[in-house]
Amino acid sequence: MLWSYKHFQYKIEIIPDNPNPDSLRDNIVYVVGSKNYIKWGYMKCPCGCGDTIMLSLNEKAYPSWSIKQDKIGRATISPSVNKLDGCKSHFFIRKGKLIWATFNDY
Repeated sequence: MLWSYKHFQYKIEIIPDNPNPDSLRDNIVYVVGSKNYIKWGYMKCPCGCGDTIMLSLNEKAYPSWSIKQDKIGRATISPSVNKLDGCKSHFFIRKGKLIWATFNDY
């Protein structure tokens, strides 16, 4: 397995409703809800393919993710995001940094 780092600073923006996919900006993780209740996470695929990634933040649903924000606004998403269709991007976001996960078959 190879890991590669890019030095983007992903930040969180809390919004009240699902965003228009055309309005999504790079390096922003949009969290739908409020500080007390979050439902969805949205972001542009970091590979540049133009796809919108939608993550369920409902702990009772499967699959689901958690999105955390540190004191300076950087995003962490757990577990990794693995697109099974389209560009098939697989990555982590930790403390605002994009970390690509690349698997080699031997």
